Amino acid sequence: MEDGRAPYTDLARRANTTALTARRRVEALVNGQVLRLATEVDLARLGVRTEALLWITVAPGGLEETGQQLSRHPQVRFASATTGSANLLVAVAATDLDALYHFLSETIGALEHITTLEVIPILTGVKRTGLVRPGSL
Repeated sequence: MEDGRAPYTDLARRANTTALTARRRVEALVNGQVLRLATEVDLARLGVRTEALLWITVAPGGLEETGQQLSRHPQVRFASATTGSANLLVAVAATDLDALYHFLSETIGALEHITTLEVIPILTGVKRTGLVRPGSL
């Protein structure tokens, strides 16, 4: 977690083993789904300036289909079935408010099983993928 770019030789030294053993242990943890490697990307560097959470209510018979359709869209960063007043939570990234509007009207608007939609703009990010960003608030 301290340095995702650390070579196996550094991991081996810290674990008092060989680089080969360190590599095999990491691979076993990843293959066993105990460890997941993730990269955090600064979305602003990719031109993304607007993010929103979508709380969507979908007819029960269309939940799986709608969730799968949205999960494949390049602007969707996260999609999950939930319970409560909405049954689908989707995180969306867009270049600006105009792009978000077009995503909502064209992509969301074309999905037949959606009955209600609540759009929550994200004003600032404080924590992503386990990392706390100092000075975010």
